[in-house]
Amino acid sequence: MEAWERRAYALILILAVALAGLSGYAIAALPARTGYHPPPQNGGSETQLRTITVTGFGKASAQPNLAVLRLGVYTEAATATEALTRNSEIVNAVIEELVSLGISKDNIETCRFSLSPKYSRDGLIIGFEVLHMLQVSTSQLDLVGRIIDQAVSAGANRVDAVYFTFTEEKAAELKELARRRAAEDARLKAEVIAQSLGVRVVGVMSATEETFTSPYRFKVEIVETPTPVTPIMPPSEVEVTVLLRVVFIIE
Repeated sequence: MEAWERRAYALILILAVALAGLSGYAIAALPARTGYHPPPQNGGSETQLRTITVTGFGKASAQPNLAVLRLGVYTEAATATEALTRNSEIVNAVIEELVSLGISKDNIETCRFSLSPKYSRDGLIIGFEVLHMLQVSTSQLDLVGRIIDQAVSAGANRVDAVYFTFTEEKAAELKELARRRAAEDARLKAEVIAQSLGVRVVGVMSATEETFTSPYRFKVEIVETPTPVTPIMPPSEVEVTVLLRVVFIIE
């Protein structure tokens, strides 16, 4: 045998041993992880898991305990400095009004800010515009109408939306409940399918979760003279939905 033939033969042998080792690891690792050791297929040494994939749905709802408002100030001026100065004055006045209502500054934050030129049809700069949007959160849902009214009275001229949702603690509580219901739904579906096929569920290979919260949203339009108290009524319930995609092992 020539020297180059011996080297090629040795290289092929090394690769074959390495691949056999990797294959044995993958086969052993999956049953060890699931706690299920399926019998060999077709009399061979390798095993193959049979699975059923289902999606479970779980929902949980409750009365919202948090309101989120997005409101702000839009100004125009001939120069950038003038537009920015005027906008800052009004925004500071709006913040002072919100604080006077008992809203903590920790619950008032900038969610959008822009300073940009305005152009004529000929492409010439004819001025500048500034938009400063604030996100305001409060657990006092009956205060939402007054927040809008006093912000507008202080100079706010943009109210993008009002959301009713949950605090982090409440959202986590509802998500856990919805997750349990989704898991139960997935298990029930898998068992019904398995029984219909003449097999049984023996384990879980994987589970993937998606969560959706549908906050109730109001669109508020600014009018020239706001009413004494803008009527904003929170919904009776807001829903949290969990989708759980589960791959069950069957035999």
